[in-house]
Amino acid sequence: MPLYLDIPAEMNVRKGYKEINVAGGYASFRDFKGQRALVEYDFAPTNRLGFEIEMPFVFVQEKHMITEKGLDDVIVPEEGGTPESANALRLGVNYALYSSPEYKTSVSVGFFNELEFTPFKHFGHPLFEGNVYNPFVAVAKVFGTRLHTMIYTGTATKHSFEHQKLATAVRFNTILAYRYGKGTRESFLGIESNQTWSGHEAGQMVLRPQIQAWITEKWKLGFVYSVPVATANQLQASGFCRVIYSVN
Repeated sequence: MPLYLDIPAEMNVRKGYKEINVAGGYASFRDFKGQRALVEYDFAPTNRLGFEIEMPFVFVQEKHMITEKGLDDVIVPEEGGTPESANALRLGVNYALYSSPEYKTSVSVGFFNELEFTPFKHFGHPLFEGNVYNPFVAVAKVFGTRLHTMIYTGTATKHSFEHQKLATAVRFNTILAYRYGKGTRESFLGIESNQTWSGHEAGQMVLRPQIQAWITEKWKLGFVYSVPVATANQLQASGFCRVIYSVN
């Protein structure tokens, strides 16, 4: 599972799975800096079917005086492409269509729906300013016993309620991770690649080296750092930390 842009629950999730994530981080741009936070709950009512409820938030601080429109365009999202929400109620579902222990391969499809809140300075006027529709497909394969890979791709289409306009971005994300440890005590080192294309931008790409460390049977800790490769939003650096708690 990637730590930055994840999918609901896990691939091939088992009935009864429950997990809570609390995360926070920062992002520094040429003209801005900001803090990110999220609370996330994942659960599985049956085998192979996972759900996610998430509330992400972005808090923006100006470094220089620029237009309010610039705040929206630059701070969100880090990897480019405006259809991603910043402050939202995010609901997701993921279903594993195919799983082969012999070939160590899984394929799943899913969908995220994000109701986007208005910025904090205008909060409640109105409550929601848009909706983002994000269908996706994910393919995961294990090479040997330690090397895990995943490709996660889809589109994100934002519907602006005020202007009644649609904007779409295409996302292509990959994760390569080496897992170490035994059984439920596994940790991993990995690198995540997040790429985005949208109609008004050239392709964007950010690499995110990451580590997830096993603490106890119920607690894990994840760290992510961002390395911009190609961006149009002057991203300079960002980091992210997840505290993961397994309920059962």
